[in-house]
Amino acid sequence: MLGLEVKMSRRDRTVRMALMLPLLMSNTAFADPTPPTKDPFATAASFSVDSTAFSLSSVVATIEPRLNAPGYSWVRIHFYSFSPAADDMAGIENGNLSSMEKTRSKLADRHDNSYNVSHAVLQLSVDKDFKVWQVDMSIPGHACTIAPFEKDIKTFLQSYHFDGKTLTLKSKASYTCDMKFMNIPDQTFTWDIDLNIPTYVKK
Repeated sequence: MLGLEVKMSRRDRTVRMALMLPLLMSNTAFADPTPPTKDPFATAASFSVDSTAFSLSSVVATIEPRLNAPGYSWVRIHFYSFSPAADDMAGIENGNLSSMEKTRSKLADRHDNSYNVSHAVLQLSVDKDFKVWQVDMSIPGHACTIAPFEKDIKTFLQSYHFDGKTLTLKSKASYTCDMKFMNIPDQTFTWDIDLNIPTYVKK
């Protein structure tokens, strides 16, 4: 009887292992999935000027020296309503967005508002240590220096780090732009961005 009990125990272990093997394999598959490839140009940014509000889904940042301002550079963050195509990459890697702008210009042929809500630019003036001294914002038909003074820059830079290659920037705020010099009513610019993106040197 003892020998029979031993044989049954071995059989039980074999059955248990057979039942557990698919579960173990399944757990291994779930624990080590192939990580998805992150799109470096994808974003979810929101902008508005008065009653015109829209969201943009892609972003490309460039940096270039400021003319007649030694030691200072422009960091331009371009937001688009469409993603870069393969044909755009050679230009982007050299800080040249002409092919992206060519694609955007075609939206003007549509009989809707696509062109006017297809693009926004945040322009940062930075020194050699990448400290921000001024911020401008533009969308089609509207432009404003949204951070002209130190207190405004502090409001804008809610989270900021830039080493000349990777830009981390989080900002959500609004700014009322004085438009008296154009004899039109003041305009309120708002934005909501959260970025961690590469920056391409314009060559």
